[in-house]
Amino acid sequence: MRRIAYLAGAAVVTMVAMSGSASVAQTTAPVKLGLSAALTGPFNEFGEGIRRGAEVAIEEWNAAGGVLGRKIELAEVLDDQLVPDRAVQNVRRILDNPDIVAMVAPGPSGPTLAVVGMVVADGRPMCNSQAQTPTIVHPDGPDKPPYPNVFSVAMSVPAEAERLGRALTASFNNVGLITESTSYGKLGADLIKKSVLEHKPAATVTAETYNQRAQDMTAQLVRLQRAGAEVIVFVGLGADAAVLRKTMTRLDIALPLYGSSGLVTVPFMEGVGDLAVGVRATNATTFGQKPFSPRTQAFLDRYRNKYGTDRWYGADPENPLISMAPLVTGAYDCVNLLLDGIKRAGSTEPKAVVAAIDKTKDLPGLLVPSISFTPQNHAAFSPNDLAIYEMKKRGDKLALEVISK
Repeated sequence: MRRIAYLAGAAVVTMVAMSGSASVAQTTAPVKLGLSAALTGPFNEFGEGIRRGAEVAIEEWNAAGGVLGRKIELAEVLDDQLVPDRAVQNVRRILDNPDIVAMVAPGPSGPTLAVVGMVVADGRPMCNSQAQTPTIVHPDGPDKPPYPNVFSVAMSVPAEAERLGRALTASFNNVGLITESTSYGKLGADLIKKSVLEHKPAATVTAETYNQRAQDMTAQLVRLQRAGAEVIVFVGLGADAAVLRKTMTRLDIALPLYGSSGLVTVPFMEGVGDLAVGVRATNATTFGQKPFSPRTQAFLDRYRNKYGTDRWYGADPENPLISMAPLVTGAYDCVNLLLDGIKRAGSTEPKAVVAAIDKTKDLPGLLVPSISFTPQNHAAFSPNDLAIYEMKKRGDKLALEVISK
């Protein structure tokens, strides 16, 4: 009996020791984040931008000791090629991994809208860095409650539409819209038309749509020309904007070209070269204001040290591409937001982290200079964070210059 008691006691001690070891291992294990994005394919500027921004932020946190005394890992990085069905598969895999404590949203609106329901049901926090459709965070409208665990620092369609409406009505009476046929494009068309008519009720607005990856936009342009359009306004992705600009040139349509931020991304500039000169578009003020703030300069220095003057940064070390802001710095802000929430929560438990993020007040950012949330508002970006830029030629280089803040 004595031997049995001894063995039972030894077993208890062993179990306690093992439990303690497991607890220590758990509290020292890396804090793991995940993302799905378009890392390959014709729209990989979005996904690779997210990955780069996230990696720079994680590198900064780890250099400062991590969070809660633990290192941070980008543990799941999956490629969806901007295809919603693939994003759904990827996010299911991420959510099936209990070690992932938070995630960055897939990128543009299509994939993000496809996965947001899954994320809401799961409860872990997700930050949106690129998708501009407001229903991603506020499904029933901006004055209604947001999804509890979804937060956004991305530029928004309403903000861009308001900014474009003001700029267009200052010079034009007849506006022609060409927008992609997605929910993002349709919402952009509706909100730009609304903004134009609010600022100039007598204006005329004619709208046309195209399917993503279309190789010709002749029919749409001819119809807008017949409607008497004085300006063409584009809402869509950069690769498609290049098709539009080339079609305008081939048809000898010399109307001014305005648009949302997709109009001045790298694929557009690479696709049209000097034909980009004169184009005007909205984009974040992040890299349009000089001298750069110490925080912005520190980010740029760290980015160049890690990636050089790559496709996202541009060839000029002193003048990063304006489009780098929504493509890269949004993800940088998202990771900082998620990790700051974990730090303030003192835990990776989802409800505690979400509650902490809900109380975020004036967190310094890059895409959004000052990030704040409340339980009623999960969209941090505002029209004040936008400028109107014009594409110009500096020597042998293309560059965007602010023409209106």
